Amino acid sequence: MRCFIAIDLSDEARDEIAKLQKNFSEADMKLVEPPNLHMTIQFLGELTDFQVNQCRELLKNIKFPKFSAHLGNAGVFPSESYIKIAWVSLEPQEVIKELHEKIHSSLKGVIALDERFESHITLARIKFIKDKRQFIEKIKNRKFKQVEFAVDSFALKKSTLTGQGPIYEDIWRTELS
Repeated sequence: MRCFIAIDLSDEARDEIAKLQKNFSEADMKLVEPPNLHMTIQFLGELTDFQVNQCRELLKNIKFPKFSAHLGNAGVFPSESYIKIAWVSLEPQEVIKELHEKIHSSLKGVIALDERFESHITLARIKFIKDKRQFIEKIKNRKFKQVEFAVDSFALKKSTLTGQGPIYEDIWRTELS
């Protein structure tokens, strides 16, 4: 099964992102549905049931404090000349990176992990944009309402890809201390 570890967003943060998504009319893209918006901390890829159980056991040992988060800047990947993903950051990035490093180091050696980490929430997967400059300006100039929310847990999730888009399901969740 295809798995990842993520932080869920508050409903208010999802609503703010949905407002930005409504402005994306000039591009051919697949928007991430608001209920599916999340911040991936670690992509795990295809795992067996045995590997999922190993991950769950290792993740149980992680001690990390609860923290407050809010939406940050918006941008595109991989570059402004070749846009494939529109994203929003989650702040404070230093704390999120620290959580990622704890998770990454606890799972390293058990499963093959991608070493790269770019803290972001995917808004849309882009196929074609007529006016890239206008699109980038619209994204970068977006100011989000300062929505603070508590991050008090993270989840090991399963992603099932369907013709209508992915379906995300919690396999396991742990509370932060």
